[in-house]
Amino acid sequence: MTRATPHRPRHETGDFAKAKAEATRAEGAERVKAARTVADNSIDAGDQSALLAMLGLPERAEQGPDEAAVLGRALGRYVRAVAEAVGVPVEGTSFEVTDTATAYLALSRRRPERPDQDLMLVWNERQGWAVSVEVASPVVLARLDGDVVAAPRTVAEFVSTSIARGGPHRTLVAVPPPANRLHLAERMDHHVGSASADYSPVVPFGQPSQETR
Repeated sequence: MTRATPHRPRHETGDFAKAKAEATRAEGAERVKAARTVADNSIDAGDQSALLAMLGLPERAEQGPDEAAVLGRALGRYVRAVAEAVGVPVEGTSFEVTDTATAYLALSRRRPERPDQDLMLVWNERQGWAVSVEVASPVVLARLDGDVVAAPRTVAEFVSTSIARGGPHRTLVAVPPPANRLHLAERMDHHVGSASADYSPVVPFGQPSQETR
């Protein structure tokens, strides 16, 4: 004899689904909090990875549903401000926010000793800005130390100096753990607001300024 399956009232089913979803969200929030605590207290990136693996936590604290979108919009504005300062047209830029956030600017300037090599200005959320030779395996010429979200004018001056001195000037640097993406977005927007009112584009290397023409 087949026993009839008891009918569960619709409102009870909805309440159960809501409670389950809330429990899942709460568990996710606790995992994010734990992962960020590990990141804040780790000695270095290797120590962080080992601790996260021991605790069964993700390598990067899971981001909120809008965190990538917020960073993407801010990064787009920031890249345009840097491009304006460096003298790169907007069509020569690109950026993306996936598991990591990156940006690219195609430089029209060349090193005096290697006029046949294309150069690019690249950015990532962990290491900031670098000038590299645009080849299959990019060669880093110089990396901008300090704030990964440097002011546009600072980036422009770094580009001019790096190209003028020529040759690779690389140093081994520790890769820091991922930064809080919402904080990165806030700093980008701060620079964009300041840049629009407080700088003029840096004269590209090898080109005369308006005053000297």
